Amino acid sequence: MTDFLPHVYGQEKVKKEWKRLLEERRLPHTMILYGDEGLGKTTVAFDLAGVLTGKSGKLWEEIRLWQRESSGKEPVVTFADHQVWYLRPMGMELKIEQFRLFLDAMATFDETVHVCIIDEAQTMMDPVANSLLKTLEEPEGNIHFILITHDLHALLPTIISRGERFAFLPLSEGDYLSLMASDPKKYHFPKGMDAKVLFQLSEGNPGITLEVCDEKGEAEPQSAMDFWNILTHDAMPFATLSAMELGERKDFLRRLRWIRLVGRDIMVIAETGDASLSRCGSVAGREASLASFWDRGRGEEAMGVLQTAETAVSRYINSKNVWDYILISLEHIQKGSQKWSRS
Repeated sequence: MTDFLPHVYGQEKVKKEWKRLLEERRLPHTMILYGDEGLGKTTVAFDLAGVLTGKSGKLWEEIRLWQRESSGKEPVVTFADHQVWYLRPMGMELKIEQFRLFLDAMATFDETVHVCIIDEAQTMMDPVANSLLKTLEEPEGNIHFILITHDLHALLPTIISRGERFAFLPLSEGDYLSLMASDPKKYHFPKGMDAKVLFQLSEGNPGITLEVCDEKGEAEPQSAMDFWNILTHDAMPFATLSAMELGERKDFLRRLRWIRLVGRDIMVIAETGDASLSRCGSVAGREASLASFWDRGRGEEAMGVLQTAETAVSRYINSKNVWDYILISLEHIQKGSQKWSRS
């Protein structure tokens, strides 16, 4: 951690580049932050907005208050004397009404620096993107736009061409361990896991770590293990699993990640025969009992299906459709590996 962008761990390449550009007064007026969900893109956007407006303290005080009290339904949120504007999807997408609110206000801006942060920019429909494009083509000198996305390719090429891109990457192990040590109450490790195990499970992603460490963390490995047990032994797993409640997108994504994490353990045990390599220690014995079923390429094929499904969820494809895809595909893999017939 440094004094520059103090709320952000890791991402040293981005921070170094921004610091240089600020010193040279060449920071782009349109920036696109891209990378997996959970890597701190929104946090760093607010940190940078605080630097640009000179109101970091006031900004973060208001952000913390808003996070405690927000209903999540505000079309636009403003901070720091209306110098920082924050737009995020309403429902499944960013709406044209949100941009109209900002554009109407922009006409009244004074000469102080203003920052417009557009979160999950990949959810803009073409009419919204085209409306924004007109503004980006002739940016005002005192306005900075920060677009945040975990799916760069879902943005219109014309939008991408108007901004400078900055990639966000998973944390190194050293940065990750420092982050875990910085707030032990926030990162409450599930039973049988320590920071190094969580680094492997999350692949250095703090957002995934928070999902693993939330209040459901103790139950999630068991739930994922139940999924794999049904998938392995049930003659008709689709019929058994299709009735499961999926919850909101974030809940479904967390469940899917746990299924992948436990699945990865099963595949490692299948390949090595060594249950001590399990990273979900609380279910290692159950994982080992299933490992032999998923050898000879079956496990690898199943994990490919789950990876595709997680990508689909991150792109806001309907969760029920994704779940059906998972169950149909994995039942096909299971059916191909043992002889059973519908009766």
